[in-house]
Amino acid sequence: MSQSTTNPAMEAKQSGPHFIIISILTLFSFGPQYFTNLSYILNQMIIQNGLKLSTHDMLLPSIASNLAFALGVPLGRILSMKFGIRKIYLTFIGIFIGGTLINIFSFGLYTLTIGRTIQGIGAGVLFLTILPLSLRSYPNKVRNYFILFAIGGLFGSSAVGAFFGSLSLSTSEWRWLFLLNILTSLICFWLGYTVLPQQKPEEKVSLKFDVKGVFLFALLLIVLIFPLFNLQEKGFSSIHVWPYLALAFILLVIFVAVDFTAENPLIPVRSLWAAKPISGTIMALAAHVALIIAIAGINGFLRTIMDPPFGSLTIFYFWFFIGIIVSALICTLLYDKLGAGILGIIGSITIILVSIQWRMVGPEAHLSMLSFQMACVGGGVSMVLISGALGTALAGDIHQATARSASLHSIRNFIGAVAAPVLGWFVLRMNAMHYEDIRGKTSLLDPELYSETAALVRKLMNSGHTFTEAKSLASYTIAVNAQKGAVLGAYHDLFSILLILGIIMLLASIGKALTGKGRSLVQKEKRILLQAPPKGKNKNEMILSNQN
Repeated sequence: MSQSTTNPAMEAKQSGPHFIIISILTLFSFGPQYFTNLSYILNQMIIQNGLKLSTHDMLLPSIASNLAFALGVPLGRILSMKFGIRKIYLTFIGIFIGGTLINIFSFGLYTLTIGRTIQGIGAGVLFLTILPLSLRSYPNKVRNYFILFAIGGLFGSSAVGAFFGSLSLSTSEWRWLFLLNILTSLICFWLGYTVLPQQKPEEKVSLKFDVKGVFLFALLLIVLIFPLFNLQEKGFSSIHVWPYLALAFILLVIFVAVDFTAENPLIPVRSLWAAKPISGTIMALAAHVALIIAIAGINGFLRTIMDPPFGSLTIFYFWFFIGIIVSALICTLLYDKLGAGILGIIGSITIILVSIQWRMVGPEAHLSMLSFQMACVGGGVSMVLISGALGTALAGDIHQATARSASLHSIRNFIGAVAAPVLGWFVLRMNAMHYEDIRGKTSLLDPELYSETAALVRKLMNSGHTFTEAKSLASYTIAVNAQKGAVLGAYHDLFSILLILGIIMLLASIGKALTGKGRSLVQKEKRILLQAPPKGKNKNEMILSNQN
């Protein structure tokens, strides 16, 4: 991103294959974490049955992994600056492989949790170790293709994880998914060892480590594990939840106060304190939570209301991937022309339109239409998130781009790690409220319900059931329908939050657009006309081409 006086042709020759290799090192380093997260959501029941765990037990590995990833993200920037990219990259690829091996040979809840946690911290550190290098490795004239890689590759990892997760449902096996992580990590280790240069003595940075910030942030995340794990079962009012959340809030306030005044803060929040970075940050944060809601909501709807065959579920998530690829192509071609704000507006409107439809979705919905809508959500969310993230990084002093990017992604992953279990509690809470509401409104004294029950009993008796059997089956069917109605109402409420987030994204995108298009990824070449040489010498004008 900085200016260079090297020959452009030579730079292109050197950087051509180099940026492709760095992109592979980036995608295969922390992309498997996104892959695993989404596949884990889809094949959770298989893992649960295989390890003889409860549904509640399955929350612990997921929560611990996400919080560990949130810790690793800001650490990656600091560690790579202090010890060099190569050393940190190869070390944490090895750590990620170690966590994956533990997952493959897991025999219970604690081994699975330990493995997922090690994976999370490894992938988190790799995130900001290699991602900034990936952007810098793209030659100026093709730097916009970084967006194609960022959306298509990184968001695509989530879509591919959902695809393979649904595919694993038909095989009833889950350990092979972690074997794929081993394969990609070994490729990264070999390529990283071959390509990444050793840190030279003159390149070493004398960096004062933010020990207080690291300690407070790590302690905050550790404290959060217990209440987030118990939240869905016990609720906010439980003694196992609210005191720990109160302690976590106090630690968060202390951490922000300490880091705000630190010389080299773990999370440089001060770098976001301006109109352009703030609007882009809100875009990215809202889009990240929207993606969690969309995947959790529509996956829950499909599994509990529609219950499609595994093959149809696989095709559904393939459409999610298609939407992401289309978004990647649009952003690649139009980011420099339209800017982050306009692209964010387009993505936000797409999310708003789909969320309005999903707020009224019912059992009669067609899977083909839902697949198309999921493609729109995948495209819209990725468009807003990447536009907001790039718009934040490129807003203001370019030398502070890494600090702004580190702050945004650290905050984004922290909020995402906390939001997921809170949203799970919200769905269960609303489900219980809707069920009680339905029970309160239904009674056998209700003429409509009585008529419906009598008609169902007659139908069952005509099918060969006795009166007692028919009455029992009719009562069971009505109870099941009431439960489905309550669950459906809870998902409608969840999609209402998605609509609100869409509106927030739209307002933030408008704010981003009003502050200007911002810095382009591909910089125009600067042509500097040198003074003509004295008479009697070469009179041709010498032009120095300087490229950003």
